[in-house]
Amino acid sequence: MPSTATPVQPAVRGLVAELEAERDALADAVVERIRVAVPEFRPLPRGTLRRAVVNTLERELAALREVRAPTALELEAAAAIGRERAEQGVSVEAVLHAHRVAVSVLWGRFGELARARDADVACVLAFSETLWRWADAVMEVVAAAHRAVELQLAREEQQRRDAFVVAVLTGTIDATELRRDSAAFGLDPDRAYVPFRARAREDDDARGLSRRIALALAGEHGLVAGLDGDVVGIAGRAPVPIAGLTVGVGGASGLDTLPGAFAHAGRALQTALAFDREGVFSLSDLSILPAVLVDQALGDAFVARYLAPLEALGRHGTDLEATLRAWLAHGMHTEDTARALFVHPNTLRHRLRRFEAVTDADLRRSSDVMELSWALERRRLEGRA
Repeated sequence: MPSTATPVQPAVRGLVAELEAERDALADAVVERIRVAVPEFRPLPRGTLRRAVVNTLERELAALREVRAPTALELEAAAAIGRERAEQGVSVEAVLHAHRVAVSVLWGRFGELARARDADVACVLAFSETLWRWADAVMEVVAAAHRAVELQLAREEQQRRDAFVVAVLTGTIDATELRRDSAAFGLDPDRAYVPFRARAREDDDARGLSRRIALALAGEHGLVAGLDGDVVGIAGRAPVPIAGLTVGVGGASGLDTLPGAFAHAGRALQTALAFDREGVFSLSDLSILPAVLVDQALGDAFVARYLAPLEALGRHGTDLEATLRAWLAHGMHTEDTARALFVHPNTLRHRLRRFEAVTDADLRRSSDVMELSWALERRRLEGRA
């Protein structure tokens, strides 16, 4: 393409002058073509679109008249249009399509004038190269500016969504806002949802907090947000287990009562993490473990009652404690436990009777079994097992 230092061909300048004289008619033609070819522009006020088309034509024809590339100021003006269309909700594909329509109208009218004036090949080539290179440069900056605004709008929308999720789960939103915003974010204010709180294992933190994993937890109709390093959310059903994650869930509740259920989800998560559990847990899934975690005094009392006497037996006491853990882990089934420990069932029975003799416990009594389980979990929590 000729540089700005090259004398501008008089033929090109003359044809561009004729186009400039027809600018208003060209603008009207471009507006009508865009509204027909690009449906997303139809809701836009005709006057708004026409002003943008006129301003673009002025800059475009100035560059064509001088056979030059667009200036930085002209590109910035084009970028401003891209940003405006993004804010109006017009897609970048529609914006680029409209720009191509405008260029085709201008190129078509130039062709008519060039044939009528019997323009030479050099004139047509100079105009053509300038027009299409100008169009490419402009469309590039328009697309970049449009996408930058789209990203910013998406970030702002995500921030509003995250704030809504946290407000619902923590009870810091009033009833009017709750009903209004729940519909805006795709939640049914009249149905029940499952609150959850999730955390990644320490060696898999980045994966656990990724957006993809968070959305998988929430499911198709759920919402997620971040809170103090955890993923929290509102789901239409209990989250599915995901490797590397520990998830606490509360009971299904209406949006206005989710804070209480979310508190249960948080407690379930803390309990599961304390006992190195991976998966999805409600408080009821964890049996006595939440109480073991919270009630230290009672746990210490059970340790003193059932495990402290074994310490006096030395290694035999340690073996007894390991036997009790295996026995409880295998549902108190003698045969299964014996196989797991590679001992004869009679050996296992002897160990259990020895424990009862030392502690005065009765393993046929459900209360003693529950207290023993509590003691063993309390010791595990202390890292002494």
